Amino acid sequence: MTARGRALAILTGLVVFVAGWVGFVSKWSGPAGAGRWGRGAGVAGARAAELDVFRNQLVIWAPGGFSDREVGRVRDSTRVAAISAVRTGTLPGSSGRSGYRVVPLDTMAVDTNAYTTAAGRPGRKLATMLPKGAVMSKTGAKLRRVKVGGRLRLAGHRGLRVSGVVDDAVLGGYEVALERAVGRRYNLQRAAYLLVRPRGPLDDFQAEMRKLLKGRAVRLVTPGDRPFVRGGNGVLPLSQVKARFGEFAVRGLTQGRPDPAWTRANIVSRRLPVLGRVRCHKLVIVDLAKAMDDLQRQGLRGQIDVGDFRRRGGCWTPRLLRDPRTGRLSRHAWGIAVAIKVTGDERLVQTMAQHGFVWGGGFAHPNGTYFEWVGRGA
Repeated sequence: MTARGRALAILTGLVVFVAGWVGFVSKWSGPAGAGRWGRGAGVAGARAAELDVFRNQLVIWAPGGFSDREVGRVRDSTRVAAISAVRTGTLPGSSGRSGYRVVPLDTMAVDTNAYTTAAGRPGRKLATMLPKGAVMSKTGAKLRRVKVGGRLRLAGHRGLRVSGVVDDAVLGGYEVALERAVGRRYNLQRAAYLLVRPRGPLDDFQAEMRKLLKGRAVRLVTPGDRPFVRGGNGVLPLSQVKARFGEFAVRGLTQGRPDPAWTRANIVSRRLPVLGRVRCHKLVIVDLAKAMDDLQRQGLRGQIDVGDFRRRGGCWTPRLLRDPRTGRLSRHAWGIAVAIKVTGDERLVQTMAQHGFVWGGGFAHPNGTYFEWVGRGA
């Protein structure tokens, strides 16, 4: 073989290797849980930036969402060219088991025309799907192991026909989308956030929104700010939490703790620097340990009140399984959130961020003792 031929063969081999490696990483990247209800599905759908979805839209949101009266005020403003109210809630997916019967499904309900128009070109197919049944995100469909034409099984209900499967970004990271009239039957009625196309100068629009929603902790978010165009603080959508850390069943949407089989497979107890013995998800405890080790090396051990950490529940504990403000499952239920009191040294927050934990002090309702794993570069 000539030198040129050998070079070509080597180059071809490298291309094949890189292609194989990319495929491997795409399939297996990111942490995933274990056990029957803990096998990670992997992140299946594209993100907003990849699809150029929701162009020219702004997200308006506030903790607790918006009443119909508040939605009407925004809709009727001369500063608003178009609006879509996104109503959200939880559907009781069927686990197919007795005892732990329910799998919580993060669900949205929207007016088809308004939402698909806001989504832009990627929303065109969605406009034909929503009137015919439940539309699922790719990650949601993978978790449920359901395809177009199949049925989304719901605990205590007949279930819903799956009329389509779309990229995660088109649904803002939610697992399931329903037409608004269908959503009412499952109590998806309060608007969690608004997708708005502003009219006129942006500064004037922002001033008008804050005036109309006076007294609310309003946040305005542009599509480029986050991987998924949706309301809420800068944490992973529930579908992404499930894909990385596993999905579990519970006794009901408002009661019970995760399936013990999932807990045994995923929640571990380790002795960490600074904090001592901690129960946490096995895929997060390594990052937490590294963060504590870094803090200790920086001489910041005294910045953490270990007693307060334990009183607030630490990382995983049965009494923190539900958010007292919303009644929804807390991220402590997955063992990916920790309660650490910040005493004023910003290096603590920076160090936690370097190891993937976002600080709750920057949330719309600030929580200075809360850190949640979201990944590198938090």
